[in-house]
Amino acid sequence: MRVRGTAAATALLAVLAGGCARADSDIVGLAPAPVRSGPATPAIHDRWESCDSTAYGSAQNRINDGQDALTLPLLDDGFQPVSAIICGASIRERPGGGTELVAEEARADDLTTVLSTLRLSDEGPTAGVCTMEMPAVPWLALLDDDGRWIRPGVPVDACGKPRREFRTAFEKLATTTVKSRVVQQVVSDEAASSGCSQSWADMAWAMGGAENRHGTALAPLPERANVRRCVYDVPAAERGSAKPAGDFRSGGPLPATGWTAIRAEIEASAPSTATCSTPASSFAVLHLEPGGTIYIEADGCRRILLEPANGPSVYRLSSARLTSLAFDK
Repeated sequence: MRVRGTAAATALLAVLAGGCARADSDIVGLAPAPVRSGPATPAIHDRWESCDSTAYGSAQNRINDGQDALTLPLLDDGFQPVSAIICGASIRERPGGGTELVAEEARADDLTTVLSTLRLSDEGPTAGVCTMEMPAVPWLALLDDDGRWIRPGVPVDACGKPRREFRTAFEKLATTTVKSRVVQQVVSDEAASSGCSQSWADMAWAMGGAENRHGTALAPLPERANVRRCVYDVPAAERGSAKPAGDFRSGGPLPATGWTAIRAEIEASAPSTATCSTPASSFAVLHLEPGGTIYIEADGCRRILLEPANGPSVYRLSSARLTSLAFDK
């Protein structure tokens, strides 16, 4: 498939605004250029095989693994490239609505413009100030007629970021996808269709830890509200951590009758006052429109955390009936 740019290019273009500035909220001070180390010229490797067989990092880290090119030796006339390989990764949407992380290998054959920018020298460091963001750098290999390959350094500007000439040339680089493979699921089709996130933190535990907080009266809950219920299971390794991350189990819009029953049960609940150190294995999150979030632990301390759109958080004690209403389909 012939495309304009690659996943690495997409990651790069998302932060193309990098550069030097005099007055901006992102200014953090002087930014010396990266120090180039090792040999004076890029190391030449034997015949190229594939991105997967090249030991440069895991597929999950491909988007960021090119940053070391800012310290590699710059391209000179001792190596004559005829094509380029870009190793990258992107998030791809599935037909069912979910997303997945895809490792990609792309090839470019017209290097006329990009080669001239790779042969530029580094700019001297500025005496002024630079913005905070660092543009992503693609993991780029150049191949010669014999199939040998090098990783060229990317020249930097006065702020130690990839020179704009290179970023512009890489943006316009036409590539062909050679290989792609799914690395892992990011968001399941079920989570996407439910409107829930794939992962969510148990804030009832995170905000209260092993201690229950109370003392604030429970404000009236809205009689009518659009409510989305999302249920998460907490892996054993996450339980009791500072901010336990739950994995999506089920979810979707809560029927009006379901909200009426849950609302009545919460308003009848007692304050959660006893100290508890047992983390939950699962929890439900109720997202209310126009605002507010409710957390209900299925077990463990069995707490309810109410976070209204306006006002302080409130802890209450859950019940067997509320557990049934919140977790049973």
